[in-house]
Amino acid sequence: MCSYACPAGYQKSQWPSAQGVNGDSVGGISCSGGKLHLTNPHFEQLCIKGTGIVNVENKLGSNVAICRTDYPGTESETVPMDTSAGSTNPLTCPNGDHYYHRGNDPTSAQYYVNPAGVSVQNACRWNSGKDQGNKAPVNLGVSTQAGKTFLGLFQNHPTTNGTLEFDVEIVGDNLGGGKCRYHNGTYYDHNGGNIAGCTVEVMSGTATYVFTPWS
Repeated sequence: MCSYACPAGYQKSQWPSAQGVNGDSVGGISCSGGKLHLTNPHFEQLCIKGTGIVNVENKLGSNVAICRTDYPGTESETVPMDTSAGSTNPLTCPNGDHYYHRGNDPTSAQYYVNPAGVSVQNACRWNSGKDQGNKAPVNLGVSTQAGKTFLGLFQNHPTTNGTLEFDVEIVGDNLGGGKCRYHNGTYYDHNGGNIAGCTVEVMSGTATYVFTPWS
């Protein structure tokens, strides 16, 4: 089985109906007889769009590498997205009602946010370095189920207590749950500081994770 990555805003469409016997996921295309074969008869293309309502805006002076967990697949944070300085990019949010299910349960997407200035080549691989890759300090979690979209910010526990030297905030047209912000290494929700991180619901419109310099 060969896993693969898709451009920003898209995600893999291929996974076989037969999954791992130990609960591990299997995703990608197969190789047989010297040819590559699709494994999911429901999709003829390799990449499909997410919900299209989540973005990332980088207001820093350098790039930030964001690495998605390859799921279903290797389950390592090796799906790269490079957000260059001053850019806005789509962040793929799977529609859990129609995307890969683990058993009967819909799945979400998890991203690792690396320190500014680290290339995706160095960031989006296993054990790439201190506070990078699977050791990146901050995770983003995005999911849509039954028509409801939730976005989260949380620490990459128990892997690291590291911090990013920039702020992250979720802003949107109509968010439920108050604010969700990572500021100077601390997570804040509508009640104040929260070591567990924070989550908001996108009630309507779009939402954006915004990276800004420490203030």
